[in-house]
Amino acid sequence: MLQKTSVRRPDALHRPAALPFAGGVVSTRGITMRQNLTQIIALVLLYPGLAACARGDDTYPSLAIRPAELGLPAEPPPPAGPIRPATPAARLAQLRSTVQSADTAFATRAAQTARLAEAAAGQPFESNARAAAMVALADLDGLRARTANALVEIDVMAAEAANLLSPDQPLTDLQTEVAATLAREDATIARLWARIGS
Repeated sequence: MLQKTSVRRPDALHRPAALPFAGGVVSTRGITMRQNLTQIIALVLLYPGLAACARGDDTYPSLAIRPAELGLPAEPPPPAGPIRPATPAARLAQLRSTVQSADTAFATRAAQTARLAEAAAGQPFESNARAAAMVALADLDGLRARTANALVEIDVMAAEAANLLSPDQPLTDLQTEVAATLAREDATIARLWARIGS
């Protein structure tokens, strides 16, 4: 009696083994494909980070040895320039010339006013001598104003220099000189007023 011999079908030789899972059966081929897909996704996610690490070489400080690390002396910083430049010499000369011109005119007019003040001394208010002396004093005060205006401008520049801690000795010297001139002119006017009397 012939025995039955079981013959395996050809497709059974290449059929992947099946593994059970909770929802059914998963083949080993499916597991392998899923693992490959997971690796591909991981590489895609890591690529931007790797690219970022590869970029930006020029954004980091140089690793070259610095002069200080070689023991070389560091270069001294350049000297700081003046916060406020000194007043130009031409401007100081112009202000001094203005004051000298005004003071010369003042002295000439003061001599004339002194003679008129002598004539007006003790005269009544309505007298011609007193009126002439008063006009001369007004002119004298106008000449004094030219000196005073120059001193105001000098005082402003000197205050700016002081606030910026920037000494300007030529400007300070001119300020002292003009202030003395103005004080002398004020004293002259006061003396003439006293000579005329009230």
